[in-house]
Amino acid sequence: MAYKKLVNQSGLALAVELVSRVGSEPNQSGPIVAVSLPPGGKQTVEYGNSQNPFLNGLVVSSGSDGAFSNGSQIVTSRGSAWDNVLNTNDTLTFSGAGGLNVTGSNT
Repeated sequence: MAYKKLVNQSGLALAVELVSRVGSEPNQSGPIVAVSLPPGGKQTVEYGNSQNPFLNGLVVSSGSDGAFSNGSQIVTSRGSAWDNVLNTNDTLTFSGAGGLNVTGSNT
């Protein structure tokens, strides 16, 4: 199986959808795994399998004080900056307004 550690530094509760990939090329998205991440929360999430260990994108949603924020980023090219954030790191950290700033690291 494939795993990612998610870290919420946004200060808001986040709803995160991890969009998996079928195969190594980003032209076919696979199953979606939905996660609720509280402010300051950390969670390791299982997605994909040994044949399909890649992520194709994220959808991030949050709400606070009567406002709703939603954003998505999808990989369109293998080896792109976003593909590398999602698939060369074991940890994804969400920060900024609505948790829409996503960085990757290896821990």
